[in-house]
Amino acid sequence: MVTAGIDIGHESVTVVILHEDGTLGHATFVISGEVGAAAKLAFEQTLDRLGLERAGIHRIFATGIGRENVALADGHRTPMLSHTRGAHWWLPGARTVIDVGAEGTRVMRCDAHGTLTNFALNDKCAAGSGVFLETVAGMLDVPLADMGALSLRGSRRVVLTSTCAVFAESEIVAEIHRGSSRADILQGVHESVATKIAAMSRRVGIEADLVLTGGVARNVGVAQALREQLQMDVAVPEHPEIAGALGAALLAREPAGAA
Repeated sequence: MVTAGIDIGHESVTVVILHEDGTLGHATFVISGEVGAAAKLAFEQTLDRLGLERAGIHRIFATGIGRENVALADGHRTPMLSHTRGAHWWLPGARTVIDVGAEGTRVMRCDAHGTLTNFALNDKCAAGSGVFLETVAGMLDVPLADMGALSLRGSRRVVLTSTCAVFAESEIVAEIHRGSSRADILQGVHESVATKIAAMSRRVGIEADLVLTGGVARNVGVAQALREQLQMDVAVPEHPEIAGALGAALLAREPAGAA
């Protein structure tokens, strides 16, 4: 059986095609235009790349903030359930999943079967999200993909105290004017982001094993800062950005769609 998952985020569409033996392929596309049309185009291009036909896909589930706009989907599942299921497939021992995306953070707890048992959301402030990190990358003229490695070379001299993205940006400007190095500033930024994520995670309750998903999980500086904040290992999958789409595809292959 071949199933598909489509995850609609704030900035991108991710498609995963899943076979019983594992993923057949996946792709992420920047959203351009109407969400439904973007999802359809991303899905069709992924099928073309894999040499598959729509008729060969048993079921398609959509997840993410724009899931209800994906007309080609056979069903829709919440991001919390989808990310939990995707993380649990990667790491069967997973009991806590932290998803950090473009606009916010989700912390999920699950049981031994990957069933969602508790969660919390934070999408009211950008200070702990990918958008904030993108803004910082622009301010410091550092490629987004290089931020994490550069921050690991920084000292702990820079401390950001603001919990608001706008005020945090003002603090960063002040540090630039003081002559602080980009590595030091980034270390302080990642420490600040991790502090917010850790506080939210503790409110939900943290149980090992812990998996970090979402595009921000690719930032090794954030992942390392979170390990230090929580004083525990934080597992990062090879492709953390596809966790939601993977979970949706996994749910699509279950007999009742794991509603």
